[in-house]
Amino acid sequence: MSIFRLFSNTNKEKTRERSRSRNRAENLSGVQQWPYYRDLAIQSGHFTIPSELASLRHSRLNRSLYNLVYTPNDELNYFILFMESCSLSAYLKFILDVHAFEKLSRQHSAKNSDQQTAALTLFHRYFAIDAKYPIPIDDDMRQTTFSLICPSSDITETDSDCFRMGREYVWNLIEQNAYPSYLTSAYHINYQLKMLTCNELQLHDILYNNSSLSYFMEFSEQEKVIDLVRFWLAIEHFYQSTINRMIDNQTLTENALNIYDKYISLQASSRLGFDDAIRARIECSICQPDMDAGPSSDTFDQTAWIIYAILQREYFPRFLQSVIFCRHISDLMLKIRNEETALTSRPVKTVESDAASINSDNMVPSSAVPTAASATTQSNRQRNPSVSSSCPSLNQELAIKSMGKYSMGYIDPLGRFIRDPDVDSLDSASSSQRKTSSNPIQFLTNLVRNEQDEVAMDEAAARFAETFINEITTMTANLDNQ
Repeated sequence: MSIFRLFSNTNKEKTRERSRSRNRAENLSGVQQWPYYRDLAIQSGHFTIPSELASLRHSRLNRSLYNLVYTPNDELNYFILFMESCSLSAYLKFILDVHAFEKLSRQHSAKNSDQQTAALTLFHRYFAIDAKYPIPIDDDMRQTTFSLICPSSDITETDSDCFRMGREYVWNLIEQNAYPSYLTSAYHINYQLKMLTCNELQLHDILYNNSSLSYFMEFSEQEKVIDLVRFWLAIEHFYQSTINRMIDNQTLTENALNIYDKYISLQASSRLGFDDAIRARIECSICQPDMDAGPSSDTFDQTAWIIYAILQREYFPRFLQSVIFCRHISDLMLKIRNEETALTSRPVKTVESDAASINSDNMVPSSAVPTAASATTQSNRQRNPSVSSSCPSLNQELAIKSMGKYSMGYIDPLGRFIRDPDVDSLDSASSSQRKTSSNPIQFLTNLVRNEQDEVAMDEAAARFAETFINEITTMTANLDNQ
């Protein structure tokens, strides 16, 4: 009896423990429902959090032109291929060579003669009249650059910024013309597909890329955590406004109070459930003694780090396995297919820069320069021989098959083979096309001859039928007489 009583008491204790844990879960709302929230709150108070957040505030799916060219990344190869397809690879080569030259000059490790030799090499490669990779600059910029490379006798050293004017000019050409086109090209979409399907993709790559962020917000709304993403976007906009000083301190304070009232305060409409310590720290950062100072840029850094950790740990892996993410991949693949179709269908156009008229005497005619569209069309025809402008359509192919040995007809009641009139017309048309002679007299002679043959065949068939009927009638009459 005591054994059963002990077993019953044990079950009652387990039931009470489950009810207590259930009550604790009901009392904890928002971010505190996760069992590791307390560890995140402690770690987020560390002084290295702002620097860690700064390293996350970018997306490898949408780099700036500066980061694309000057920071180590694997997307630069795609941009080089795009510039080569637009016949603008000389611009990018010039930017990279000048960057290496200026870096070497700042180190002061090279002698003046070596520095001047390197500068003259770059000048003859890009700025000379007969340059191998000509840059479309005017004569004033060319002469100014040369005078900085080979100064007068009073100045013996080559200016390390001798290519600054040319670098800024070429950089503006790339930034205004080539780079926006690259972001919508198949090269950039191919790189995005590579990043989205690799194992190195992180949450910040999605959050700081507008096209990917829209799919993630749709997934978050489906998972009932859209407030976490909206809070992240709100505090990120506040951070950028503080760093760039786009608005005054009073407006920054009002924006910080709006975020606090909507997501953090106890009466918030979309309360995320941060603990009292974090809420008090944010209140002190917003309501400073000096009203003109405004809130600091790290006011919401602690909450931002906690939200990012929860999204990265709980929802980002599920997003990568969701149907919405698969639709994101398929939409990008459809864009590539549409881009290739547009390249093969659009008329041939040449890429001309804004300063193309400067060296018009040295320009090659546009008809002699193969464009990316023609090259793509030619390569597609080599890969797929059926893609050709001379390939007949389906109706033409069926008509050709019906005009040859596939001609059909029927047998009449008298046992004669009668060809279909439509087939006869097709045969006559094909035979007339195959004949090289275009003499109308010969054509009329053949036509009359064919008509005479048909009349003779009809008369012979009629005589045969009449004879056959007479014989049957005679045989029937003899049987009746008998």
